[in-house]
Amino acid sequence: MPKFGMRTRIILLFIIVSIGGLVLLNKVFQSKHNEIHNSLGNMELSSQLREIRLHSKEDSLKAESLMKKFDSSKALVDITLGESRIATSVVLLLIIISSTTIFITVICRLSKPLKELKHATEQIRQGDFSVHLPETGIPEMRELKNSFNVMSRELETTQTRLLVAEKEMIWKDLSRILAHEIKNPLTPIQLVIQRLEERLESDCDKIKELLPESISIISQEVDNLQLLAQDFSNYAKVNQPNTEELNPALSIREIVKSYVQNFQINLELSDELRIKFDKTHFYQVITNILQNAIDASGADSAIDIRLYKERSYAVLSIQDQGSGIESKDLPRIFEPYYSKKSKGTGLGLALVKRLCDANDTIIRVKSKPDEGSEFTLIMDDLTT
Repeated sequence: MPKFGMRTRIILLFIIVSIGGLVLLNKVFQSKHNEIHNSLGNMELSSQLREIRLHSKEDSLKAESLMKKFDSSKALVDITLGESRIATSVVLLLIIISSTTIFITVICRLSKPLKELKHATEQIRQGDFSVHLPETGIPEMRELKNSFNVMSRELETTQTRLLVAEKEMIWKDLSRILAHEIKNPLTPIQLVIQRLEERLESDCDKIKELLPESISIISQEVDNLQLLAQDFSNYAKVNQPNTEELNPALSIREIVKSYVQNFQINLELSDELRIKFDKTHFYQVITNILQNAIDASGADSAIDIRLYKERSYAVLSIQDQGSGIESKDLPRIFEPYYSKKSKGTGLGLALVKRLCDANDTIIRVKSKPDEGSEFTLIMDDLTT
């Protein structure tokens, strides 16, 4: 069943009503014509006059002349009625055509600016506030378009201001975070240098004793600065993934090799599963979640990693027994720069979320304070 627009429905309703009314009017005219024709048909003067006995020839001639005039008038009336019937039908048809044409023209003139408004509204919904409508048409439509254009310009101005304010806020937050994170490793470096300077002035011979420890501290803090720069770099350059078929169980075993010597990690992995993922992204996702689990639980607590099939999905669960996450903090853990840890940029889990989105993977988190957290990745299983 086809769906008609409002304009089509109005035009069809107008045509039906107008044709119905004109047909009814035509029937009334035809009925009146028929009544007149029947009335004239009932006037049989010729036969009535023929039945009258006329006494003189002059009377007969007069009667004959009268009958001829009557018959001629009756024939003329019949012709006139026929022509009138045809003319009425033609006039009614012309009225239908002209009124329908005028009505359709008016409807089209009204519907065209409404279509323009609809299209412009759709552009604004998509974020294009630069749209401008020509202020033409009837006065009411011109006023409506003018109001729309004013609204569009105000929205564009507001959007520009919001973008500028948002950029300023992002740079302020980034500057604050960078200043804080860079300050942390610089402080011990500065203290070490001060100690070396003091010993250099007071006791040069003991500098050799301090050098190994000082170099170790400086080296460690330089590594922290490099990790900080790497975190920011990784978050900034999440490119289009180069996806390929992976054996997630094999990849996870390779990743945890460097952790199992120092941490208790329990693996329960299904080797039959296959996923489509960017190999580098998969490494980043697992290492970030695993490092978070280690930071939360420490070296003595176990971390359980399970990989199993559920319906048509490959499900990866990484669960720790650490301090857990407060319920009020759960909605914000994937926000950039949001972190409750004493060390860290708050970009690790934000990067995980971006990489999961880029690889069409769902990530979910369950956590309770003092009971630990569970991060779950849900990926399409290619073996299904």
